[in-house]
Amino acid sequence: MATPPREAVLVAGLTGLATGGAAFAAIRTLCHSNSPDTQWTRTLATSGLAFVGAVLTAAHTIDFPLFAGMFWQDRVLAWEGKRNGVLDEDVVEYLCLPTDIDRNGHMNNAKFMRVLNFARRSFWTRNGGWGFVLARAPPTNMIVTASTIRHRREIKCWASYQVVTRLLHWEGTNFYLEHRFVQPSDGFVLAICFVKYRLVSDDKASAADILGCLDTAVREWAPSPSPELAAWISYDELSSKALRPTEPSPSSR
Repeated sequence: MATPPREAVLVAGLTGLATGGAAFAAIRTLCHSNSPDTQWTRTLATSGLAFVGAVLTAAHTIDFPLFAGMFWQDRVLAWEGKRNGVLDEDVVEYLCLPTDIDRNGHMNNAKFMRVLNFARRSFWTRNGGWGFVLARAPPTNMIVTASTIRHRREIKCWASYQVVTRLLHWEGTNFYLEHRFVQPSDGFVLAICFVKYRLVSDDKASAADILGCLDTAVREWAPSPSPELAAWISYDELSSKALRPTEPSPSSR
């Protein structure tokens, strides 16, 4: 029988504490040594402790893994230098790690949505949209205002999977993206997600304005939404209306 994930996490945590304790004891011994030969080691140990302290502080005050992951991905994408068209699919491969799983031994629901932060960043970076928006004046931003995911098959620990991202439709200040979690071995779609982006700028720039600067061929043309996307857009609009405060009727005043 396989070791339950929570036990594996406990064992890993205890091992980490033991390793850290041993390392701290060794560094403490070096720091208290009076031998001239250990001066450089003492300096190195002090610097190491300062670095570890800074990392631990960052990890407990900000979402360190997210920012570190974004920084690393940006460096990789810059080195890669790949450029996609705005209607091209962007494909990124990931691996389900022990830190991604829940008590059932498969990738937890929150991790699916977290991975999509990186997938969208890759999509907009490779087609030039992210860099264009950051450099634009007046200041412009793209924010996620809605997302819905449907799971079809679990992703087990150590399983590889691809996230395929594509732009489906745009209208007004909104972009609509699709993410597919795909099993590389047979192309099976493990999960699918719709995401709505809203463009925010002082000059009320439209999605077509931004896309047209990236690819003039799509300035005045947008693909028609598929039946399922059209239904999802309708749901989003109905939900928005349902949550708006209503004016009392004259008879109830």
